[in-house]
Amino acid sequence: HIPLLHQCYQARRKSNYFELAGSIGVGPVWFLFVVISLLTRNNIKIMPFPNSIRLIFAVALVSFITSPSNAALEVIGSGYGRTGTDTLREALNELGYKTYHMREIMKGQLLSDIKVWHDQIENDCSDVEALRDLFERGGWTAALDFPTVMCYESLMIAFPQAKIIHTERKSSEQWWNSASNSIMIIASLFPFNVLHAVIPFLKIRKAMLNSMWSKVLGGKNITISDDDFPLGYKEEFIAAYEANNARVRKVVPRKRLLIQDHSKGWTDLCTFLNKEVPDIPYPHVNTLNDFYKFANNVAMKVAFGVTFAFAVFVLAVKKLMSLLTNNNKIKES
Repeated sequence: HIPLLHQCYQARRKSNYFELAGSIGVGPVWFLFVVISLLTRNNIKIMPFPNSIRLIFAVALVSFITSPSNAALEVIGSGYGRTGTDTLREALNELGYKTYHMREIMKGQLLSDIKVWHDQIENDCSDVEALRDLFERGGWTAALDFPTVMCYESLMIAFPQAKIIHTERKSSEQWWNSASNSIMIIASLFPFNVLHAVIPFLKIRKAMLNSMWSKVLGGKNITISDDDFPLGYKEEFIAAYEANNARVRKVVPRKRLLIQDHSKGWTDLCTFLNKEVPDIPYPHVNTLNDFYKFANNVAMKVAFGVTFAFAVFVLAVKKLMSLLTNNNKIKES
């Protein structure tokens, strides 16, 4: 059990227990169940105390791991997804930031976050306090990618000291080819199309995506399962992408803005953030192949979590039925 406790410590140090829970393919509830189960076993050697004491310790441990860090955003990304946002996430993490990204939402199955984003997108990101709370509660110090980019102007108000980093592709056509073959269609591909129909987290995420893409296209009523999505909206998507790039340059003060060119590596980024240049190559991640590998990995973990939960439920029902049957036999005898 020592390795488990070490992992707990590492998760707390990163202020991200979802990473620990996600690494074993389960959600927060099952993580709590596993920790309490391990720490209340009679044969555990590292805690020779009564079960009640162990239970209190286990709950306190999980509470400690999951407590908010109340950090403030220092970096806000204003570039659309598939403009190198995951590369920027890797770079910022290397510089010491804890970076929020759609990848983190999916990896941690952050249901409460998806609900906040759905509400914010539907209401033009008007609740600045809710946005501030979302990031402070999670201890995030940087935020990029969809859905963050939908509210970057409100986040500039919520975190007035934060710097803005904008990413874009060399051409609009290049962005479209990447986005239309990944983030715009993944929810309609197997097995995600099935999982989106039955998993609460993914069902709400689908509703959020419908609202998000509708907002990107100026308020059109978009459903990602439509036969003509996204190819039927190519011109509108490209126009929205170009309009976002132009608006960032218009509304963000020049001293507060960096247009990050990944081909230049660390230099501009580290100068802008007043950080030392790391002694490692600048990252380049999340190609289309990387994207689908990650998506399939998430799908497998979600499916495993559902299967595990169902199996535990069936075993619990069987155990209950067995106890009821034995009680009835005792009464009859």
